[in-house]
Amino acid sequence: MKTYLFKTIALVTIAFLSLSCDDDNDTQLTPIATIDTTVENLEATYTTLTISGAVSSDEYLGVTSRGVCWSTSPNPTIEDNITTEIDDVFTSTISDLTANTTYYFRVYAVNDVGVTYSEELAFNTLSLDDSVWNFEIFIDDVTSWNATVTFNADGTTVFDDTVNVVYGSWSLEGNVLTFTIDASGVVYTFAVEGTLFEQTISGVWEDGIMNWIATPFIVEN
Repeated sequence: MKTYLFKTIALVTIAFLSLSCDDDNDTQLTPIATIDTTVENLEATYTTLTISGAVSSDEYLGVTSRGVCWSTSPNPTIEDNITTEIDDVFTSTISDLTANTTYYFRVYAVNDVGVTYSEELAFNTLSLDDSVWNFEIFIDDVTSWNATVTFNADGTTVFDDTVNVVYGSWSLEGNVLTFTIDASGVVYTFAVEGTLFEQTISGVWEDGIMNWIATPFIVEN
């Protein structure tokens, strides 16, 4: 009886130690993912956001895939939009985003055990509200002039080409900007359309002849 009891205790002890080791191995084998971007160091334009992160894993079961996943909804996964990076410390520039939109981000790491995620952070692309832009308007390679355009948060706009200061309205559908200039009492009334890309807007004037490109107005100290 004593021999049987001793064997039973030994088997239970071995099984317990085996499970404990398995738990330790699982912990070691789980990838670690961290997101390093904060509101303070975020690089944002109207259509891009730059996200930095890092991943690590047990040296014997290293990370096989890593990057950033994102969505306009919380808790993005690798089933949503992703970048695929080569290095374990990386910076991903997410492009083709929509202006003035909140995006949710997590860094992900995949190895033979599975996938893990960093904490979730949310960042906004830039908004046109209350921004001022330098417009350069071209008729041809010789003839061009400049204007300043202000897009007020209430949907009104101010167009100033130093000859006339006229008012109108503006709207943004995705990254397509439309604004009207109502100078019917002075010279003209027309609508202008352009597309936002990173830190510029560009388009063709209503007449289809004049091209234009705009960049944010920066006040020099």
